[in-house]
Amino acid sequence: MYNKKILLSLLTTSLLCLPLLHSNISSASSTPVTPAIPELGTIYDANEQLKIAMRLIDGVNVKADFSTGVRWLKLAAAQKQPEALNLLATYYIYGVDDIPQDYYKAVDLLEQAAEKDHIPAQFNLSALLLRVNTPTYNAERGLYWLEKAAEHNDREAQYSLAMLYKKQSPETPALQKKVLHWLTKAAQNQHKTAQYTLGVYYLEGIGVEKNPTQAFHWFKRAAEQGDAASQFNAGLMCEQGQGIDKDIKQAVQWYEKAADQGEAGAQFNLATRYLFGHELPEDTEKGLKLLQQSAAAGNPAALTLIGNLAQTGKFLNKDYGQAYKSYLAAAEKGYTEAQYQLALLYANGYGVEKSNQQSVYWIQKAALSNHALAQYGLGAYLANGVGIEKNLFEAAYWLSLAAAQGQQHAIQSRDSVLEQLSREEIDNLNKRIQLNLSTYSAHHF
Repeated sequence: MYNKKILLSLLTTSLLCLPLLHSNISSASSTPVTPAIPELGTIYDANEQLKIAMRLIDGVNVKADFSTGVRWLKLAAAQKQPEALNLLATYYIYGVDDIPQDYYKAVDLLEQAAEKDHIPAQFNLSALLLRVNTPTYNAERGLYWLEKAAEHNDREAQYSLAMLYKKQSPETPALQKKVLHWLTKAAQNQHKTAQYTLGVYYLEGIGVEKNPTQAFHWFKRAAEQGDAASQFNAGLMCEQGQGIDKDIKQAVQWYEKAADQGEAGAQFNLATRYLFGHELPEDTEKGLKLLQQSAAAGNPAALTLIGNLAQTGKFLNKDYGQAYKSYLAAAEKGYTEAQYQLALLYANGYGVEKSNQQSVYWIQKAALSNHALAQYGLGAYLANGVGIEKNLFEAAYWLSLAAAQGQQHAIQSRDSVLEQLSREEIDNLNKRIQLNLSTYSAHHF
């Protein structure tokens, strides 16, 4: 299963901050000299005023003095120095020391800088105007300045603009085109989250035709920038030969990079290889460590495998209680195999009090996800009235779905149940199965 991390707009994150300016002045002998801070108001050049402000605020070669630094910053801002305007605005946004929070003042300062094509100010202004539940919220103006920053090739603005368009409804073809345009711009501009997102779009055909080659291209670009989800997806595509020639060695390399960053899917895939010697030398200790790390992160496949190992006693001490806990944790996340295994534990009373009703509950969940053995089990329960009211028509339905997947026991049981149905019931059964052809492979009678 590919990693599908949640795609969030950066419009709700903290505003960009102006990088602190530093003054590196050295004498001819290379011995550092601490330049004196001039008297306030004796320097009239806005850029010099900003440098002095940042020395005082940041404590560069002088004792930090935020209050005096801000006074110098205000002098530079009064001359419409864009970086000074942008930084002073951020102080008003958050309210820092003796600067009160004032959104209106912040907007005014940012607009002055934005009008001078100061890109960070344009982005920050858009973020402030688009922040809901604030007195300065103005979606139209916010979009205007976000577009300005994006047009100036600011990759954060380009990605945010794409996500903003994506939120708009309805998603018309024209709107999807805008999303793809700005997402591609941001991705080309080395925005790794945009690259990852674009990979997902091409993989799943979101607003574009499915294109595994393009999906791998963008996952690889983001993976090379250290994005763990993209590293995992790139590894999976290499393993499956999707969008690229099958390459297990490269897949393992990407898995290792992702696993080192705590990517649970990559940890699981590596764990199974070390435990069972698939493409990697067997290493039980390393495999179990990776498996436990993946399970601790909530990976349902890892939790299910730990349940299986605890149930069988392979690699771990046999412990039905542990098996039950692991299966339950994965089952509650909707993992089909864990739901089926949990149903079996309840049916046999292993690690938990025996309960046919609970077994039916979990086996039904797995059956609804097209798990063939679960469909067979549910059909058998319905045919015999175990843990659920006897219903031969429903039994035939679930047994038929399992039989369509080649489950031999289901085929035999289905034929036995069908003999007990009327011709009308069989016709209705066929119609019901036909309605599910988009999800299940149906068998006709």
